[in-house]
Amino acid sequence: MPDSPAVIHLFRQLPVVILLLLGMLSSSAFAASSPQHLQGWEYRWGDSPVHDGSPLWTQNREPRAWQAIDFPSNPPKRQGQTHAWYRTQLPDNHWQDPVIYIYSIDLIAEVYLGTEKIYTFGEFDQEGHGRFQGWPWHLIELPEGFSGQTLHFRVYSDYTDIGLWGEVKILERSHLLLEIIQSSYLDLLVIVFCTLMGLIAFAFAFMQTNRRPFIYLGLLTLAVGSKLLGENQAVQLVMDAPLFRTYLTAAGYFLLPVFIALLLSEWFQNKGQGLMKKLALAHLVYLVLALGLSLIGVLQLSITYPLFDGLFILTLMVLLYLTAKNFQNLNQDQRLVMSAFWVLAVFLLVDMAVAHGFLPWARFPLSIGVLVFALTLMVISMREYQRTQKALHQLNASLEDRIRQRTASLQTYAQLERQRSNQLTLLNRHARELEELVAELQSFQTLEQAGNYLHQQLPQTFQPYKIRIQLLDKTVPGTNTTDSTPSPYQWFLTLEDIHLGAQTFAKIHLNPDPSLTDQHQLEQLNSFMGRVAERLSMSLTSLKIRQNLQRLSYEDALTGLKNRRFMDEALEREIALAKRNKRPLSLLICDIDHFKNFNDSHGHEAGDWVLYTLSQVLLEHFRETDIPCRFGGEEFVVLLPGTGKETAVIRAQELLDKVTSSPLTYLEQDLGQITISLGVASWPDQALNPDELLKAADKALYRAKQKGRNRVEVAGNNY
Repeated sequence: MPDSPAVIHLFRQLPVVILLLLGMLSSSAFAASSPQHLQGWEYRWGDSPVHDGSPLWTQNREPRAWQAIDFPSNPPKRQGQTHAWYRTQLPDNHWQDPVIYIYSIDLIAEVYLGTEKIYTFGEFDQEGHGRFQGWPWHLIELPEGFSGQTLHFRVYSDYTDIGLWGEVKILERSHLLLEIIQSSYLDLLVIVFCTLMGLIAFAFAFMQTNRRPFIYLGLLTLAVGSKLLGENQAVQLVMDAPLFRTYLTAAGYFLLPVFIALLLSEWFQNKGQGLMKKLALAHLVYLVLALGLSLIGVLQLSITYPLFDGLFILTLMVLLYLTAKNFQNLNQDQRLVMSAFWVLAVFLLVDMAVAHGFLPWARFPLSIGVLVFALTLMVISMREYQRTQKALHQLNASLEDRIRQRTASLQTYAQLERQRSNQLTLLNRHARELEELVAELQSFQTLEQAGNYLHQQLPQTFQPYKIRIQLLDKTVPGTNTTDSTPSPYQWFLTLEDIHLGAQTFAKIHLNPDPSLTDQHQLEQLNSFMGRVAERLSMSLTSLKIRQNLQRLSYEDALTGLKNRRFMDEALEREIALAKRNKRPLSLLICDIDHFKNFNDSHGHEAGDWVLYTLSQVLLEHFRETDIPCRFGGEEFVVLLPGTGKETAVIRAQELLDKVTSSPLTYLEQDLGQITISLGVASWPDQALNPDELLKAADKALYRAKQKGRNRVEVAGNNY
């Protein structure tokens, strides 16, 4: 890409620019003549012949071939022309350091003062053609003695526009530099603000469960900022890379519909979600093709703008329709974002109309529309921050309240323990028996075992008193919830749960011997039995905690099935029993087909729901003696004691048919159907030990996947 000599000169004189800025308060530094727009333009189509190294048209021949034009751009009757010449007569010199300023050129040009070439933008080949070099602004230095001379512009363009664009004027160099900076500083501030808001959006994205809306908002804001950065004139003072800045502008501009469509696809869900994703994909493909083909030289970047503008207008019409249709379903923040986007869209459309000549040229403040959008994102970020802080405050308050409750509960428990310890001295004849009974309770693994033991042992332990125990816990088989023979003295055995509180497990009944009439003895017995009830309650509570911990260590938290650890132990045990009883044992492994794609399409919450639903199907489908376990991820293992290979295959096929024919819904969303692949292996046909049996079933599962999934495969004999 050729360098612009004038801009390189500006870059070398950057310290002078800084000094000019520091001297803004000095009136003498800017006591120069006012800028003057060049007028009296003429044009002619075609390219000039060259004689002795100079274009003949610069020698003022054939004056009748030139025609007047108000502004040196887009003369009438183009008819496919790619070359045009423009000329004007320069005014008298009353400037100290005069330069010509051109807002932009479509597309490349040579500038002649008289017959001398004084400026070039782009490279002309032998046929007078050249490649697009971007749309920078231009500073053309004028030599002394330019007054009254003719200024010629040789322009080549295969773009929709040909010639100069925006404004063309002569002014002081210092005045121009100050004007560039003054017209650009607001855009620079908006660019910095957009960058900050984009980064803040990314930060909030990592605090959310659904990160994508904030990611798309951040990318959309950075894309708008990139467009402003590429078009900012002050950037040219420090970076003479007009084509790179044009690519940056194009990338930011072309990405706008991509990110807004992706954002709306997250908000609209089923209503227009598919169309939004297709629009985003279409614009993304256009971006890749436009930038890619222009980078490798197949086409010029300039010609991709008109087609994109037409596509962008159609996209905005679709977005406007879907937004209006779904506006009531959006929350307050989403409505605010869409309102700000439509303000930005209006600014973009006006800027587009100016660029294509539908509106007269003016320095349109696109940065105001960008600022409105960035400020909206700031408001949403602040509101999200407030919500986050409120949630954290509520969480802290809840944790503090739970800690206070836990502390009070522990203090109460500790106090009760001290009282029980002090009252142990009251135990005489039955203290040792009670402790032995409590010690025996600790050897049990379940409350059912403990309840049966107490039911049999408690009356014998406290003879000659007539004591019986009535089990009330419905989770223990064989308990009696009715009391046909009420007794005068009763105590409850309760299980303390920190979350659920006290839960009644059993009731102790005491019928004192009629000969026992001493009130003091009765009170002592009543007090002791109260201690017995408390001691047994503590022991049962400890057993319940151990039982829960044991259950949790062998259960999968999501599905409620037994986990891999339990399965490994159960497989060892069942094979040992199968060997001892000479009975068959089958093992079935199933895997949900394409589960990753399902998660990507419907989300992990829906995927967890599918795993839970499949686990319930397994529990309903198999016998109580069968052992379904979650093996890991989307894989499940079922142990089938006493089941041979043929029966296991039948059960596996029935399971496959049941799963395949069952539609799935989650939160009123139709998830369609899932399929599973299954591998079956049996002992002793395919294996002699647990590892071999598991590997044989896993190989069968792998073979089912290789054969297309949604099928049952049986392991072959290994020996």
